[in-house]
Formats: sequence, C-alpha cells, structure tokens
Amino acid sequence: MFYIHSNDLKNNEYMPIGDKRQIVACVNNAYYAISNVCPHQKSLISTKKGKGSRVCPYHGWSFDIAGNPLTSGKTACKNNNPLKFKPLYEWNHLLFSIPVDCVMFADFSSLELVEHRTDIVSGNAITIMDIFLDVEHIPLVHCGVYDQIGLTNVTEVEWTFYDWGSLQLVPRNADYYKEFEATLLEEDKSNPYGAAWLAVYPGTMIEWQIGTVFITVAGKTENNLTPVEVYKYRDTRYNNQNWTLNNQIWELAWSQDKRQVGLIAEVNNNNLEEAKQHFRRTLIK
Repeated sequence: MFYIHSNDLKNNEYMPIGDKRQIVACVNNAYYAISNVCPHQKSLISTKKGKGSRVCPYHGWSFDIAGNPLTSGKTACKNNNPLKFKPLYEWNHLLFSIPVDCVMFADFSSLELVEHRTDIVSGNAITIMDIFLDVEHIPLVHCGVYDQIGLTNVTEVEWTFYDWGSLQLVPRNADYYKEFEATLLEEDKSNPYGAAWLAVYPGTMIEWQIGTVFITVAGKTENNLTPVEVYKYRDTRYNNQNWTLNNQIWELAWSQDKRQVGLIAEVNNNNLEEAKQHFRRTLIK
C-alpha cells in the first residue's frame, strides 16, 4: 500500500496515517512505518504530525522517533518494549510497504500535498479496484470528463502487468483544450500521454495527469462500507490554473466512480477482463 510522499516529511519528523495506528517516520533520512499504539495499555500515542521523541498521553511512556523505549512515565512497570516497525520502499519519491519496480516517464520529485482526507464509499474494496481497472466503463460513466486533457476516447490503454500491480498508460488522442494547454510547460505539449494509472494491489491507485497526482488507498470493508484515503498532490512547477483544472477533472471522475461502486450488488468473479483476473491472482498469492 501507499503511505506518503517523501516530501511530506523532513528528517526526524513523523506523522500518523490512516486510522492512526501507525506513523511514518523519517529516521536518518530513511522512512519507516512504526506502531502508534502504546504497548502499555494500547492508547494511541500521537494524533498529529510532530518531530523527535513521542510521549503517550495516557501514562507518559515515551519513545524516540525510531520507536525505542525511553521512559516509563510514572508507572511502576518498566517500559522496555520497542514499538514494532518496518522499513518502507521508495519509488519515484512515493513510499510503499512493498517494492514497486516499474519505469514511468513522469517525475514526482516536485509534488506538494494539497489535501488528505478519508472518504467512506458504499461498496467493497475489491469492487473499487475493479472499477479503476475497467477501461470499458469510461465512455459511459466518464463521458466527456477527460476531453480537456486530450482524452476523448480512452480505448487503447497500454497495459503492463507486474506481480504487485499494473500500469496503464493512456495515449492522448485529441488536442488539449486551450485553457489547459496554456498551463503546461513547453516540454509537456508534445507528451503522447494524457494520463497514467498505477495500481498497487490490493487497494492503492495512483493517477497522474500533467501537473498533478491523485492517490486513493482503499481500506478494510465493513458492512459494505470502505474507508478510502485520498491524497491530492500538485506539481509545484505548474500554476494554480493547472491545479484547478486537474482537480476538477479528478473530483468529477472520482464522484462518478464512487456512485458506480455503490451500484455493484456484490463482488463478481465471473466474466472478468484480463486486468481484473490478474488482480485476483495477486490476491490469492
């Protein structure tokens, strides 16, 4: 799964993610996912971004940024329990729980986080990924949405499959709308691709449009409701108008996908396209 962009943290900083049971920490310029649950009596330790050591608000147990125990507060029992941690893997400045090893032309080094929120989607996490992998639904569900970035007929997506996910490169087949073209850097105007969609199974989708990256991470489904973490990044090399147009496109497409997820009566394992079959094969490994 996706955690954060490397630009989101400076060295010796940390931030809680998702349900806040973990933090991501930058320790000596390396990134780790570290438990945010105090081993004493299971309180969350940190609720917001910070720097350096952390102190549990319940009984005062403290830990350094790497999760090593420091003090036991005023409790009689000894704090000698380091917090569980695991190293994260970096690809194109994005941090993941698994190695991601694909080649993509887009440079993510200048991304800046604009918004992070949690959407509650009516439907199953598997169905959410199914819809992201479904090219055939785009002309119906997203009719006209991508026109201004030169995608008037998304039918010839270039697929690459990996054992951890898949990459969809979307060739541009029409001119940019003038309003959007005016926001582009000169080298972008001849770019043959208008979008790229990178799926990291089981629940992460990374969507690139020139000047922006939108990332959704589907969590655990309960009672047919799925929390989806939404991360919206803008490339600081582009102007505000580029961000506004891209954000409008993505939010409209996401709202349409959320509605379609809600229309799926149950998870389907029959009559599936190759991409969805590939997704299911990775789930059972």
